Amino acid sequence: MNIEKKIPFYYGWVIVATSFITLGVAFGVWYSFSVLYIAIIDDFSWSRATTAGIFSLFTISHYLCAFLTGWLIDRFGPRLVIPVGALWLSLSLNLLTHARDLFDFYLVYGVMAAIGVSLIGFVPHSTFLPRWFSKRRGLAIGLAMAGVGVGMLTIPPLMQHLISLQGWRYAYRILAIIVLFIIPINLFFQRRDPQQIGLSPDTATTNHNSDVQETVKIKTDDFLIMDEKWAATSWTSQRALKTKRFWYLAAGFFLGPFAIQGVLLHAVAGLVDGGMTAKGAAATFGLLGVCGSVGKITLGFFGDRWNREKANTAGMVAATLGVLALAGVSLQPRLLPYIFALCFGFGYGAVAPLFPSIAADIFQGEHFGRIFGLLSLNLGFGGAAGAWFAGYIFDRTGSYQTAFVIDIIVLWLSCASFWLAAPRKIRLSPNRSD
Repeated sequence: MNIEKKIPFYYGWVIVATSFITLGVAFGVWYSFSVLYIAIIDDFSWSRATTAGIFSLFTISHYLCAFLTGWLIDRFGPRLVIPVGALWLSLSLNLLTHARDLFDFYLVYGVMAAIGVSLIGFVPHSTFLPRWFSKRRGLAIGLAMAGVGVGMLTIPPLMQHLISLQGWRYAYRILAIIVLFIIPINLFFQRRDPQQIGLSPDTATTNHNSDVQETVKIKTDDFLIMDEKWAATSWTSQRALKTKRFWYLAAGFFLGPFAIQGVLLHAVAGLVDGGMTAKGAAATFGLLGVCGSVGKITLGFFGDRWNREKANTAGMVAATLGVLALAGVSLQPRLLPYIFALCFGFGYGAVAPLFPSIAADIFQGEHFGRIFGLLSLNLGFGGAAGAWFAGYIFDRTGSYQTAFVIDIIVLWLSCASFWLAAPRKIRLSPNRSD
């Protein structure tokens, strides 16, 4: 059945809805580690750096798979890759419930579960979503990535509740079942790109004749081209690696997650240290997820209306205010946690819609999946380093304060890297407001 022919609107929005649900589950698994982190420390009495190392390995493994994930999406499409990844992830989470020592956690969560999340999460969606949208690329990716916030709102608090009732092993058995639900959704609704069903980005053409197919080849870029030579280049991963812009992007992709994952992983622990209960901290983390969804949509929209660099800078201003509130939470534990959730949630929401949009503005083309996979290695190493570093600083000093100050500095170095990469000098959205 050709479901895409039976709806009265552009099928790309079905892709966005499917991605919204899938990403909610994927990052619900990702950020549930913030509550598992506390449970593991209580259960095994490991240091915070050692326990954070599990998540660091998870992040590295996740993005080490990024190039392979990008290749698989280019080769087989998300309709096959995502269901296979979901099945693998569900099996991995179920296996995690039998973990007995640090090696088990490092292997099962740090490697196996990371592979599953890589196949269903940020990298594959960042690869195929830009193919569906040209005029509304930032907004569409932002809407899809808003699922991350919904996953953060629902799954970590649910996991904290289940942990308080019957322990973390029971909680992860339930999570393994939840992951299975995204398999039929993607098998039924997901598609590789609009050309596969006779459409071009942001249009509703369904005619499959040869004339339409020729139009699709010509009208794949409705952007205002600022650098015709660059935009006309057929970018491969080898060619991209030889450019300064690739390495500016790589720096931004490393530094941003260093700060963001360093804050997110330790947020619940930091809030508990500041005087909140574990359930209150988990609820605040859920609120952060909602604010992240608002940030993803809003900053994705303004990334189309202004340019990507300006929208990302606005996000970094908000995120900085959030980190400052978290650092001072013990001074006002009733107010500052909410300021943290509102500001940091909104600000870090810039990452999901803007990072892939920035990369696509510069290197979009037939091989973009592989190029984005290479860039995503930096997301992994940056996030892993930031998560471990914050735990290390706490173990050495008994406080996260130094780590949070460094995270703010790193946020702005990441922001500067994207200004240097300058996607605005390659192409601009047709929806921009001058």
